[in-house]
Amino acid sequence: MFSLRRHRSTRLSKLLLFAALTFLPAVLAAGTVLAAGTVLAAGTVLAAGTTSPTTENIRWQPYTGTALNGSPIEGELGRLHVPENRQRSNGPTLELAFVRYRTSHPNPGPPIFFLVGGPGGSGVEHCAAVATHPQIRLLEHSNVIGIDQRGTGLSVPNLMDSKSEVWLPFDRTIDRVDLIEAMEEAVRRTVTQWHSQGVDLSAYNSVESADDIDTVRRALGLEEIVLYGSSYGSHLGLAYLRRHGEHVARAILSKVEGPDQTWKLPSTIQRHLEQLHHQLADDPAVAEGLPDVQGTVRRLLRQLAEAPVVVQGTKPDDSMTTDDEPADDEPAVTLGPLDLQIELSRALANSNTIAELPAMLIAFEQGDWSGLAATARDNRRVSVPAMTLMMDCASGATAARLRQIEQEARDPSHVLADAIMAPFYPEVCTHADPRDLGDRFRGPLDSDVPILFTSGTLDVRTPPGNVDDILNGLPNAVHVVAENAGHESRELMSPEYRDLFQAFLRGETIESCRINLPEPMFQVSSKKEGSASKK
Repeated sequence: MFSLRRHRSTRLSKLLLFAALTFLPAVLAAGTVLAAGTVLAAGTVLAAGTTSPTTENIRWQPYTGTALNGSPIEGELGRLHVPENRQRSNGPTLELAFVRYRTSHPNPGPPIFFLVGGPGGSGVEHCAAVATHPQIRLLEHSNVIGIDQRGTGLSVPNLMDSKSEVWLPFDRTIDRVDLIEAMEEAVRRTVTQWHSQGVDLSAYNSVESADDIDTVRRALGLEEIVLYGSSYGSHLGLAYLRRHGEHVARAILSKVEGPDQTWKLPSTIQRHLEQLHHQLADDPAVAEGLPDVQGTVRRLLRQLAEAPVVVQGTKPDDSMTTDDEPADDEPAVTLGPLDLQIELSRALANSNTIAELPAMLIAFEQGDWSGLAATARDNRRVSVPAMTLMMDCASGATAARLRQIEQEARDPSHVLADAIMAPFYPEVCTHADPRDLGDRFRGPLDSDVPILFTSGTLDVRTPPGNVDDILNGLPNAVHVVAENAGHESRELMSPEYRDLFQAFLRGETIESCRINLPEPMFQVSSKKEGSASKK
């Protein structure tokens, strides 16, 4: 059986796409243990009336993280209160958790603030791996601080634990309308859950989170910091630069999601599909078995539209439980065009899954759809954590970008349409009632802070064009483009890139450039397993 790595059916597919920097197992407890043994429940919102943060307001306790090589590393876990909603005077507060790992450098530079991606990843959990990564060597330069952004990890409340699952039927195909209706119900459930616990969901947005970072900076008595973030972490980093840029010595932002780039353009996905088409056509080993990638994709989509395919599960009994959840982990599933569009859109983000695409398409042409069935089952489960929902909906998009997305999605030449966003389509945000951050937040950015931007040419989620669109107004920014890198951190395999990274951290001037990496090792063979039948 051919199978790509499984993708979650919610925007969680976006979480922790920090590749080699964050591929670590994670299990978080439901409660947060404080100093002196106090435990706060996951939904607790703290009382109003705390004073302005100072170093005395931080409560410290020992913390042991896990380095990239699996060994323990000792740090310090800090906690402090911040306003839940800074637009409400004397309102309640929430609690931020952050970890600090200390450098042994005798004359360190400004501390590096690690901004994890997602939105929804845990900066505390993943900070140790980032700080000790041998290819970026952050701790050789300065202290490294990882923040659990509001609504995540050890911060209180943790809005990632949302009870919002909605299941779509397995015995028929699903379309965009099905996903939107299911997502709208999931949004209603998660909003109701947290409103009932007194949480002001409108306070969960990138402006408040950027101000949280500055609160931590002030509480630590720091005048300057270095920002280091990828994917959503870059989005948050840009928000911090806009609001508090005078406190940023320099910033390293990769896989860049600009202020008006939260929602993806169908034209970008189409362009990357065409890029893959030409790349494979020039590879004799692949072209023999797959001479026309775009033609193959169009043909497979027509095939699924005309005759949906049923892939049998591991058991004949596919009955449902009383909670309407599948009784069997792998029930039979009916595949339609949207399942394939979602799979291809997500696979185009990373070089490792791109490498598997030829074998996957060949398997489908041969009638082996079992590899698509795994993610198609995931597509029937729709769920959204409140933190992820509110952050992305608040960032939103300008009216012009939304119109462009809608027009491009209807264009038949864009064969994957807007499936890369499924099921988190922009329409569902109306049911979340977010605090829209407005076009001022999404507008051009002016900053003279030195910035190192990094992009990968194979990254369909945050392509190099994202950086090109925001460079005006950033005179001291440089852009390093890694050929054949995706949304993962493949550029770290390049000694040239690592040297540039270290030089930038030392405060040296570097130039924009392109880094050449080898093409992915495309797979063309597949082994037919499983059973499928035409419906």
